[in-house]
Formats: sequence, structure tokens, C-alpha cells
Amino acid sequence: MIKNLIALLIIPIFINQQLVAQQYTLDTIVKDFNNDKVIDTLINYYSSGSSCSGRTVSIINGKTKEKFELNNNGCFSTFTKRIRIPKNLTLKSNKFFLDTITEKLLPVKRDSMDASLKWLISAELNLKQLDSHALFNIIAKPKTNWQPSINIPKSYYVNIYGDTLQKLEPLNKGNSITKKGQGFLVYYTGGHNIKTLDNLVPVAQNKDYDIYKTDHAVFVKKGNSYRWVFISDANVTGSPEKHRWVSINQIKLIDHYLIIHQDTAPDNIYNIQIINIETQKVARLAFSSSHNNWTDEDGMDTFKITDNLLEFTQYDDPKLIKIPLNKIFDTLDELK
Repeated sequence: MIKNLIALLIIPIFINQQLVAQQYTLDTIVKDFNNDKVIDTLINYYSSGSSCSGRTVSIINGKTKEKFELNNNGCFSTFTKRIRIPKNLTLKSNKFFLDTITEKLLPVKRDSMDASLKWLISAELNLKQLDSHALFNIIAKPKTNWQPSINIPKSYYVNIYGDTLQKLEPLNKGNSITKKGQGFLVYYTGGHNIKTLDNLVPVAQNKDYDIYKTDHAVFVKKGNSYRWVFISDANVTGSPEKHRWVSINQIKLIDHYLIIHQDTAPDNIYNIQIINIETQKVARLAFSSSHNNWTDEDGMDTFKITDNLLEFTQYDDPKLIKIPLNKIFDTLDELK
């Protein structure tokens, strides 16, 4: 009897927690969207959980009862969303429906990508997993140009087609959408948690470079030119579960190399990223760096550099790891 009573008390609490974690809104508009003198129905549904969210916009054609739908579902660990457009929604006869859904679902349109999005996409398309490598487990080789200025734009989207769409949003087996399709690449920039870069000051400098950081990104000034060299994103370099948690911690500049402490909350470990500013190679050390240990001893809060050695501790081992800097940099440059 007591067990049943406890269960009855627990169930409402659990349900209430689920409702708090999962929030949603639903709006319906009844209107003739395609001017055929028959009323259509638009359904605008938004849901948000603890780590992911998304909006689904659908229209039901009043005459044919055909349903068209797009969504921007995704997690808070990424800056981008990729949306394939179903073939029937690209037909000229359905242009009014596509335009209406796009207006409700997406931010403003741009004709081309800004420098930060170019870095993200280039890094993702030139990303390689390194199995059983002694030092690194991931390398990205983005290819971007130095810019005369740098900024973080407001959220926007660009159109993508064909091979680019297929690489960024591969078709699932059995998907009825054609391979040669159309889609949207959406860049949600709110996760950068900064509106202007004007007031930033360098976190590291030498005779060639000034290094700047935001909550999730690192860019470099060289003379009068700028370049993004790192952005925390789950599709590329790793990221916290939510972009409202800061990821860029310590940064060290050594000649034309950067060493970055990247936090990945809520994990107790952090990533150490190594970057060659000139070649743009970014590689992640294959160690579980952490200040927490399974032993009674605490580890180091972050890495340090002593006598040309990179030093840090791992989550499962209080023993100090020491790696010569020249070995790290030479290995990075040799990676293909």
C-alpha cells in the first residue's frame, strides 16, 4: 500500500519535470495561400527541450489535400541547420507554399556565406577521423582567405544545391527526396553570444599575430587582415552541449601555432586543440584532458607549458602527461 502511494506521488512529479523540460507552441492559420480560391491550412509548431529545439511549418493544400512540410530541428551544440526541400515543394505550382513556409521558418536570406560560416563549412567538408593515431584523433583542414575586416552577422540562410547539399545533408536510405535536390543552409549566430567584435582585446600577441576570442570562436589579426581559425561546433571540432556554456578557455600562441583549451560541458574533460595559423590545420589531441580524476588526487585545471613541454592531466589518471611542443607541431604539419 505504501509503495503504491509513493508511486502515485512520484508519477506526477516526473510528468511535471517532463513538461518543464519540453516546451511547445502551436499556431494555425487558415487562408488561401496560393490564390486558387480554396482555403489552405498552415500549421506552425515549435518545440524546445533541454538540448535541442526546432520549428516545423506545414501547409495543407485545400484543393488537393497534399501536405508540404519543412523543419529546422537541431541541437544547441551546432551553429548550422541543413534543410532539404522535398521535390514536390520545388514545383512552380507550389511556389506560394514554399515561400510561405520559408518566411515562417527561416531568418533573412543572403546570397553568399560570410567568413565565419565559410570556415565552419570548409572545416566540416575537410574533416578526417584519425584512428589509432598516437597524438591526434581528429584533423580538419579548412581553406579560407584572409579578410580585410571581420564580424559576426545576424542569423541568415543561403541556398545550397546538388553535391554541396548531398555532402552536408546526406540522404537516408529509403528517402524519397532525390539526390540532385535543393536545400537551405541556415546559420544561427546567437550561439556566439556576442553582437560586436569592436571592443575585444587580444588574448595573445607576438610580432606577427594578435589573437582574439569569443565564447566559441578564435580569430587572428595579421597586419591589416583577419582570419577565423577555430569555432566550436559539434559537426567539426566538438562543442558544449549548449552554446550558452562558454567553450573557449585558455589560449597559447607559440610562433604561428595556437594551443586552445576547449571546454565541452557538461563533460568533465576538455579538448586540447592545436592549430597552424598559416596552413589552417586544426587537430584535436587524443587525450581525455581533465582536472577531475578517479583517484583522491585532483588534476590540473588546464594545460601549462614548461620548458617547451605541453603538460596536462587526464580524467582517469593523475599522472602528468608531458609532450614536447616540437613533436606536436611537427606531427600536425605532417598530417594529410
